[in-house]
Amino acid sequence: MRFFNFVKRFSACIVGVVFLLGGLFKLMDPVGSGLVMEAYFSFLHISFLSPLAEIIALVFNLLECTIGIAMISGIWVPIVRIVSLVMLSFFTLLTLLLLIFNPEMDCGCFGEVVHLTHLQSFIKNVVLLVLWVMAYIPFIRQHHRPLYRKICTGIAFLLIIIFAIYPFRHLPVRDYTDLRTGTELVEGSIPLMNEDGEYKDNLLLRGRVVIFSIENESKVNHELLIQAKDLARTSRLRPVIASCDKISEDSPLREAGIPIYLSDRRTLLSLNRANGGATFISGGQIARKWNLNDFLKLDEPHLKEIVATDPSELIVEDYIIGSRKFEILAMILLVLLLI
Repeated sequence: MRFFNFVKRFSACIVGVVFLLGGLFKLMDPVGSGLVMEAYFSFLHISFLSPLAEIIALVFNLLECTIGIAMISGIWVPIVRIVSLVMLSFFTLLTLLLLIFNPEMDCGCFGEVVHLTHLQSFIKNVVLLVLWVMAYIPFIRQHHRPLYRKICTGIAFLLIIIFAIYPFRHLPVRDYTDLRTGTELVEGSIPLMNEDGEYKDNLLLRGRVVIFSIENESKVNHELLIQAKDLARTSRLRPVIASCDKISEDSPLREAGIPIYLSDRRTLLSLNRANGGATFISGGQIARKWNLNDFLKLDEPHLKEIVATDPSELIVEDYIIGSRKFEILAMILLVLLLI
């Protein structure tokens, strides 16, 4: 009987960990989750929901984390077993449709961190369903969980909320896009076109450049961009604006003396997840990224020091700091949920 209970508890924890990690990886990159949700809406022919993609993805990812937390800690069992079964059944059906129709899209199960083929996604969900059966059938009423377990679970959920807010105010703690820090650019990696239709990609391959990327001009503070331009120039950086839409004729940016180029939306969102992001490129290599607000928090001496630093050192530092932040969060969550 004890071994039977261990198998059930172990199976629930495995499913819970997959739910939790999948949710955390997607919460770490809400913009990327929104793009995946847009792809699903297009696949299911409900593209009218695309403007809400990022919000829907956020709610769904928080639910995924909540179910994962509850399964690992063993609380709310009657509710969790039903909700988790509904979610797993939905995931399995959806990935089966992806397997059958084979659209050119990623399932997004683990955000940008792990990419699975449609077959791998389907098999993963089938295995999780089997583990769910082992965890909850036959259903045995669980013992009352002590108060400290519920308190620890509450703290874990609070940490996840803070983690979900962080990338909206800054950038994802780790960048897994195709244009992450450390990427060596070649001509065409970031297509830039001037208003005469001429491609100017090669200007990113030499010298020290900072690109201010704009996905939606109406939601960007022009005054902050102009301040950022001034900071960049005093720090011996060549500022460039890349926008996915043509900058309006009466925009203050046109009077600020910043070269303005056009690029496509997905490229700019891969380059920098912020609408109003700053990306430092040194000698054709992406060396550092900031949300515009964080870029402006740098004082001139600090930015000059960053610009003068070997790009490889900046890249290693960025990787280590980002990885440690996520690893520390994951360790704290597991300790809270398993004690």
